[in-house]
Amino acid sequence: MRGRDAAPRRYAKALFSLAKEQNNAEAVGRELETVIRVFDGNAELIESLSRPWSGAAVRRNVAAAIAATLDLSKLMRDFVGLLAARRRVDRLREIGMAYRDLVDTELGRVRVRVRTAVPLTDGERATLAARLGRAVGPKQASLEEAVDTNLLGGFIAEVGSLVLDGSLDGQLARLRERLARGRG
Repeated sequence: MRGRDAAPRRYAKALFSLAKEQNNAEAVGRELETVIRVFDGNAELIESLSRPWSGAAVRRNVAAAIAATLDLSKLMRDFVGLLAARRRVDRLREIGMAYRDLVDTELGRVRVRVRTAVPLTDGERATLAARLGRAVGPKQASLEEAVDTNLLGGFIAEVGSLVLDGSLDGQLARLRERLARGRG
């Protein structure tokens, strides 16, 4: 099972290495996201490109044709063809996540999942990104926002396993805990 978990990272590293040689890592990442969206929405396509009785050349040609219709770079067309030939298109999402992590590391960027009670304004987004970037080290924070209507106010930010709770709910819970300790 370990080999199956390592495969997406190996493919992502190989793609990243080639994209970096071409000074095109971010553009290739955007193309990879496009491919993921196309394949995610089509279970039949993934299944057909994963059939062992289809020849590798047939799978590669089908994937290359799809990539050509998406107007992808030669590198990405070849990569999608390789994944199809090796029956790995079902791992595209995981490859994409590993690739994104490699690009983020290279650029000194960190992805932060932020839940807020209401949508952030542009100014709030910029201020929060700057503060979170400083909080997790000298990095550029890239926010992935979601509105959580269950929050009373504030935000909850997640960076990997680190959770920064600046929500009103969290503040009330901490106050409740201090009051309970003060009584006991």
